[in-house]
Amino acid sequence: MLKELLSRRVECLNNSEISEFMSLIGQGDIISFAGGIPDRNIFPLKELRELLNSLMAEPGGPDLFQYGSTEGSGRLKEYIISFLKKRNIKASDEEILITTGSQQALDLLSKIFIDPGDRVLVENPGYVGGLGAIRSYQADITGINLAEDGIEIDLLEEELAKGRRFKFIYLVPDFSNPSGIRLSLPKRKALLELAGKYGFYIIEDTPYSELNYYNEPLSALKELDTEGRVIYLGTFSKFFIPGLRIGWICGDREIIRLAGLAKQNTDLTSNSLGQELIAVAGEKGLIEAQIKRVKPHYRSRLEEMGQALEKYFPKSTSWLVPKGGFFYWIRLPEYIESRRLLKKALENRVAFVTGNSFLANPEEGNNYLRLSFSNCPQEDIETGIKILGEIITNWQDF
Repeated sequence: MLKELLSRRVECLNNSEISEFMSLIGQGDIISFAGGIPDRNIFPLKELRELLNSLMAEPGGPDLFQYGSTEGSGRLKEYIISFLKKRNIKASDEEILITTGSQQALDLLSKIFIDPGDRVLVENPGYVGGLGAIRSYQADITGINLAEDGIEIDLLEEELAKGRRFKFIYLVPDFSNPSGIRLSLPKRKALLELAGKYGFYIIEDTPYSELNYYNEPLSALKELDTEGRVIYLGTFSKFFIPGLRIGWICGDREIIRLAGLAKQNTDLTSNSLGQELIAVAGEKGLIEAQIKRVKPHYRSRLEEMGQALEKYFPKSTSWLVPKGGFFYWIRLPEYIESRRLLKKALENRVAFVTGNSFLANPEEGNNYLRLSFSNCPQEDIETGIKILGEIITNWQDF
């Protein structure tokens, strides 16, 4: 009876891999390379406690626990405008919408752009949460494969030249989840040219842009955009604190207005306390200080994992060495399916994420896995990689 009453959209909501790896977070007896989440031990708890106490002592203290406006805190938007200005992105109050994390931003944009069957472009592999949001509105997804410097522009242009209309392309240009790849500057410019020529939008998701461990930052697509084609998504989750669930959309005023209407029908307003706490943290310089603090912290883990991979993984595996973000994307030999490897790894108390959920066609991810170094104690990284390497090296048809 229930199945007969449910919408067809429900068929697009299943994502067992996400449920599986989220369930592995926090299990103390497992060395987990699964969850791409920040390290709780790097959160600035003392400073946050002081800021929270000062906020509650202000005359408007009770409003921290009240409903806010759908568009978001004016104080937070003012800080975001200054945050973006330092990164050469100009924005006004009317061009920003505060969201409940950037995941909600992906959902809102999918809601206002996609009708069932509409065509959307994604990088391949790409962020599982972005693919999930797009799939949930029944889009026809086309994946564009990645090279070491980002999406294959030639393949993208071939797809566009077929004459089919695409609503937008969704990508994470800086140290993408799961690949760790950064889109090169020439490709950023080429992508913008194609967007203008073929009339589609670019959704630029930037959760890892501040987690750049070696190189100079590249200009955001939003900075380079002269036609209003780029919709920029930001979040404080990966480099500051994730639990407050605060993100934002920066884009054309009409897009922001429509996304705001969609948000009214979703959650009315985001976390009032979280918005004000992040705003004052930004005003006091805590956010910029935290960015400087976390970069060497995660860089050391990236290097620890890279050294362990070189030491313990067989030559039949391959990967690109990321320069930022949280992830290594590993290609397995053809005879090892990542789902079966995960089962064996869990028997040995090591966890990772299989590659299937990150591909437009999930079956293309059978021989890939994602390893996150961000939330694994550094002293466990070599141990866990050694266990995985031994399983792969000695693989039999389990």
